[in-house]
Amino acid sequence: MNKSLKNIVRHLIGGRRYDYLFYRRHHSSLLRCNGFPNRRADGEEAYVAKWRQLSRMVDPCSYRLFSHYCGPTPDIIPEDIMHSVVERRLNPREQWKVYEDKNNFARFVGADILPRTIASRQGGDEPTFLFPLSSSCSPLILKPSLGTSCGESIMRFDRVGEEYRAADGTVLDEAFLTSFGPDWVLQEAVVQHPDLQRFCTTAVCTVRLVTYRSVADGTPHVTAAILRVGHEGAVVDNIDAGGRFLHVDIADGRIRGPFFSRDGSRSDVWNGFDIAAHQATGLYIPCWNAIVDMALRVVTCVGPHHLLALDITVDDKEKPMLIEYNIGGFTTYFFHFTGQTVLGPWTDEVIAWCR
Repeated sequence: MNKSLKNIVRHLIGGRRYDYLFYRRHHSSLLRCNGFPNRRADGEEAYVAKWRQLSRMVDPCSYRLFSHYCGPTPDIIPEDIMHSVVERRLNPREQWKVYEDKNNFARFVGADILPRTIASRQGGDEPTFLFPLSSSCSPLILKPSLGTSCGESIMRFDRVGEEYRAADGTVLDEAFLTSFGPDWVLQEAVVQHPDLQRFCTTAVCTVRLVTYRSVADGTPHVTAAILRVGHEGAVVDNIDAGGRFLHVDIADGRIRGPFFSRDGSRSDVWNGFDIAAHQATGLYIPCWNAIVDMALRVVTCVGPHHLLALDITVDDKEKPMLIEYNIGGFTTYFFHFTGQTVLGPWTDEVIAWCR
């Protein structure tokens, strides 16, 4: 279904009911895909009762699917309630656009934790060049600064002689940048840490963390984390672009297999890397404590918003770098498939606030 038709149907049915029906159908298909029966599961009544505090429509298929990974906990948040209720009440919708504009990131969180920006364009104004294109020998990443998802429209340009070229032959110059769109940012590509490079050499691997700033006392917390790994040859690590993801223990940054795809299928090997062969000795995200400190810093800087999903990597100099943060619409199934609840021990606090 194309986006315009989807919006028409959503309007006719009603946004809340549409989300409920969409995710119920989606989770039913995932149950079939993974060979699980679509029938009442132990603990389902407690799950429905818990989330009925926020919506009279609670999708049982979500629990029937993810309880196979998280166990019989009622804290598995239904995706439709996450997007339609929790995100909108923890993060003021009217301020999403200004805070999610990548051209504003440095203003809110500081340029020191972001990749170096070479040029940018905002609101259709003339492009602003902070540095001339000739000033960098590093590969450059061009991406829209607004309205992006799943790594769409992101382009990588490598230095070829005196110019920058994309894989399709596109030459990076001022004329192309002007035609790219009204809102974009051009940054130096991050050279990722060797411990991450071994998972994928062409796309920078990022840690996706959920951060929650308590509505009760303002204390920031990291509640869940995964490692996203692109497929070899890709420019981005996004799951919808064919990537995979792994569980990360928020206590110490330990990486645990298997690799998961977006439909929940599992494998021990991805891009030729056998995660099972390393489980005995352990694999860890480099500079984990510094990553957590950065995440807690960011969630306290992004205005009135209490719930963020951050994508952070570590460069070859062992410095964590913030690739982006997301205020709304970020994916919950990453964490459920890896056995984590999105809000952890703060689930009840969030429900009480949103109720």
